[in-house]
Amino acid sequence: MTEDQFFNGLQSSLGQAIAHAKGEPSKARTKTVEIKELALFTAEDIKSLRLQMNLTQKSFAALMGVSIKAIESWERGTNQPSGSARRLLEILRNQPHVAEEQEIISV
Repeated sequence: MTEDQFFNGLQSSLGQAIAHAKGEPSKARTKTVEIKELALFTAEDIKSLRLQMNLTQKSFAALMGVSIKAIESWERGTNQPSGSARRLLEILRNQPHVAEEQEIISV
């Protein structure tokens, strides 16, 4: 791609974005995405999920990318997982096989 082709493509894309933002007809591709509200997890929910996956606190901490102390405090109910951790917990609760398929954990 030449510099002129790159510039012309960029200029065209910018024009489409501006037209779309103004509500004018354009060739801009759009996609509407609905994000689910974050699920809440009790201490019992977290421990139950970990045990269902047959993981120690140490292994579960490694899977979640947090410290063992974080897992311990979640399971005691003294702390709550962050938003990103809650999203990952929800994914693991609904599709625990994901961790195995991605070779995050071995069975």
